[in-house]
This record gives sequence, structure tokens and C-alpha cells, in this order.
Amino acid sequence: MNHFKRAWLFASWVLLSGWAVAQPFPSKPLKFIVPFPAGGGAESTARLVAQKLSERLGQAVVVETKPGAGGNIGTEFVARSPKDGYTMLLATSGMSIQPHLARLAWDPIKDFAPIGLIASYALVIAAHPSVGAQNLQDLVSQAKANPSKISYGSSGSGGPLHMGAELFSHQAGIKLLHVPYKGNAPMTLAILGGEINLVFDSLVGPLPNIRAGKLKALAWTGKKRNPNLPDVHTVAEIKGLNMPQFEYESWNGVVVAAGTPPEVVQKLSQELAQVMAMPEVKERLSGMGYEPRTEMREDFGAIIANDFKRFGQVIREAGIKLD
Repeated sequence: MNHFKRAWLFASWVLLSGWAVAQPFPSKPLKFIVPFPAGGGAESTARLVAQKLSERLGQAVVVETKPGAGGNIGTEFVARSPKDGYTMLLATSGMSIQPHLARLAWDPIKDFAPIGLIASYALVIAAHPSVGAQNLQDLVSQAKANPSKISYGSSGSGGPLHMGAELFSHQAGIKLLHVPYKGNAPMTLAILGGEINLVFDSLVGPLPNIRAGKLKALAWTGKKRNPNLPDVHTVAEIKGLNMPQFEYESWNGVVVAAGTPPEVVQKLSQELAQVMAMPEVKERLSGMGYEPRTEMREDFGAIIANDFKRFGQVIREAGIKLD
């Protein structure tokens, strides 16, 4: 009798253990790592998506900022995290740029599994009111006459803002002074205080200050004007610059560590696709100056790979280096 009882208990334990292992994903809260300081557009985007993902997944999605080294600390943290899908990264196009500028402990293609794209965004070129230029053409003329005298800030060396400014400078034939900060928030404080002359930034940060007259919008780097700034010309539209093909956009997306089970990647991608189809999410992103995107998994992976190749060529041709 005892033998049968022990066998029954053992079989029950095996079944219960198997059930515990096979619980559907997710069975506990998830982390959403933002590799930049709090207060910037990346965190705002992450919190919007996290809230909606949490509602769909039935688990908390906790946004956690891990800033430092231009986003590299948070990015490496996710690359080295358990391969179970419970730690996501708010990835930016900086991950396709930085490996060309420094030796890093992660690879944008080998070390991550793409979940999906959230948004893309061009940059507004905004100046402190003390800058005498009335438009971008004036600014370029001043910069040509005074190399490295006009300064611009970025949210970190090797990031998308740095790359956008350097790409513009290279094509315009000017030399600006780069002043990197530890995130968008300190960069914004710096230009409002007159410490730097310019920012090349996503619209979410500068827009209230532009509307309040604290900053002056000189141009937009997208291929078409932004509806939030309908009177601000694109760089390509400014005939005196002779840059009709100029266009620069960055992006935000979601990735997890490579090696995460395919079914988990598929689940996260499906739920993110549902979030990105929500009208309120599209409206919120558009209001922040972003273009909502819907490319998931393989399509997003192709964007990362193509940008990695494209930015590598730009960096080599322009001779861009970290400060």
C-alpha cells in the first residue's frame, strides 16, 4: 500500500512540476529597460507602450532606466539578461551606429532578437534665442565663417542625435562643436540656459519650449514637414543650402536577448502589434512628434541590419569619431 502511495505522490509531483514549467508566458512581471536617463522622449515612449502591453499581457511591465555610456550600459544589460523574454530593451537606432564608433561588448544583430518597431522620428534643429541666425541658411553661413565656434548638444556620443548633427554638418560643409550630455533632459537644460547654441533633437522635448518662444526652430530633418510645426521648413526645402536630398530619421523599437524561445518572441511581437494598432497609441505618438510604426520581427530586424550597414558607410566616409 505504501509503495503505491509513494508512486502516486511521485507521479503527482512530476505532473505539478511539469505544469509549473509549462505555464504560459508571461507568468510574472516584465522589465522594460530604457538605456537613457529619465525625462526624455525614449522614456515617454516606453511608458506608453509598457502600459498598453501590461493590459494585454495581464502582467506588470515595469519601465526601468539604466543610463550611461550613450545607452551602452542598458543595452549590454539586456544582451546579458536571461534569455526568457522577461527583460526587454527600448532600442534606438543608436544601436546600429555605436558599434562603428567603439569596441562594445554587444552586437546589434547577433545579441538581440527583434520584437517590433514602435516609432520613427526626424529631428528639429532648434537654436537658443541668443543665436543671431534667423534661419538655417544664416546659421550655415555663420558656421562656415567661424568653424567649431557654434556648439550643439546631444544626448550622448554615438547616439542618433549626434549622428544626425554630424551627418548634416558633413553634407553642409561646416564644422560644429559637439557637446555631449548624459541624456535629453540635461541637454535641454543646457540649451535653455544658453550653455550651447543648438540642439538636433526629437520633437517631444523642444516642442513646448519652441511654442513658448524659448527656442527657435530652424528646420526639420524629415522628408516632409511635421504637422506640429507646419511653418518650419525641411532641410531639403531650403534652396539656399543646396541639400535637396537630405533626410535623417531615427527610430525606437523593442528587442530582447538573442536565444529567447521563438514562441516567446512571437507572443511579445503579436501583442506589440496589437498595441501599435490602437488609435490612442498612434494619436499619443503623433502628438509627441513621432511617426507610429508597425514593422514587427523580421521586418524590424531587416531595418536594424540595413541601418547598421548604412551608418557604417556614412561614418567611414565622413570620418566621424567619438568625442
